[in-house]
Amino acid sequence: MASASPQLVLDELADRRFSFYPSILNVEHNEWTLARETWSEVLVSNVASSVETWIPRTYLGSISHTDSPVLIVGLTRELEWNAGKIWPHQKRVIEMPGRKSQPRDTAAADMAAPPPRRESRAESSIGRLLIAALSVGLLATLFLVMYAFDALRNPLDVLFPADTTTADQRYLGLTGSAGREDIFEKVGRPEQQEWISRPEAEIQFEVLWYPSRSYALIMMGVGREGGRYIGAIHIPSRTMLDSVKLPRGGSTASMLRNLPEF
Repeated sequence: MASASPQLVLDELADRRFSFYPSILNVEHNEWTLARETWSEVLVSNVASSVETWIPRTYLGSISHTDSPVLIVGLTRELEWNAGKIWPHQKRVIEMPGRKSQPRDTAAADMAAPPPRRESRAESSIGRLLIAALSVGLLATLFLVMYAFDALRNPLDVLFPADTTTADQRYLGLTGSAGREDIFEKVGRPEQQEWISRPEAEIQFEVLWYPSRSYALIMMGVGREGGRYIGAIHIPSRTMLDSVKLPRGGSTASMLRNLPEF
């Protein structure tokens, strides 16, 4: 049985408004308050629609260390509101119709049927294959969960490390409280600035480009004012160079991995 997330300190969410990241699909307004909690779930209420829904603690990740401009509660996977409940979002897969079996003569089918002993061995082999597939699936799920919580590095990054050489590492002096002016003072003005979120999105992401230094700095905030530094990306390889540690554990790494396309 999965245990509750140790990163979440729910007492600090009492009487405070917060937003989920990524936003819950099919819910227009991403602003919530904490209503109740149990050892395995939390009940949250939407500020705009008064919709209340239970969310398992295993889907809850890190909390941002400040509520300026908004308190962010991270989600370990993308969720959606459907039929009055919260569900993990799954992409729909269209199955191709299978071949229709051709009718066979009953006598020929009886002659082709394997003896009972062989049938038993076949069933045993299928059972072993199912157990092996289940074991592989459980291991894969464990690795994905550990990777989502930054407890495990991507094996490909270990086997084939990317060249992340940069002209300088001034971004390492930045913290999660750094705004644009702080960045301009410590790192310098960017060669280009770009918004990568849709204008109507409640949580906005801005990229400060420094191509001559081979890195870009990522800002996050509510609206297009008051954004704060959440990390640095290596431009040629799109490898994460820096993320902001959160006081309650975890970091902004999961936010950086789920950035909009840019």
